[in-house]
Amino acid sequence: MKTKFNAGTASVPELVERFIAIALAQQDAVDSYQTTRYNRLYDRMKEIERELKSREGDQRIALLPLLESRHLHVRLKAAIALLAISPARARHTLQGVRDYALMPQSVDATMMLAAIDDGSYVPD
Repeated sequence: MKTKFNAGTASVPELVERFIAIALAQQDAVDSYQTTRYNRLYDRMKEIERELKSREGDQRIALLPLLESRHLHVRLKAAIALLAISPARARHTLQGVRDYALMPQSVDATMMLAAIDDGSYVPD
């Protein structure tokens, strides 16, 4: 029987693994046009990010290795999550995702870069 994941009691490595699993599931949802599923997964990912941020020293830093993931969607989501604490590395990754030109990640990265540049998105 599957048990419910509790972000509040999970270790940082478990949270990172969960982040990766959610990003991969999001990619599957995109590929199969499951918007409702993607939106649920988005909410779960934000929960993981909030939990990492709340940990002493802002443990979103544990996502830094994901900027080198072989999975483009994992790189994209990690870069977005890291914009507040490692803006130069996150931006560089977003530019790489944009330049890779694989849809929809390339479009998402392009839109995020534009939102940062015009001030409509402020990382927290």
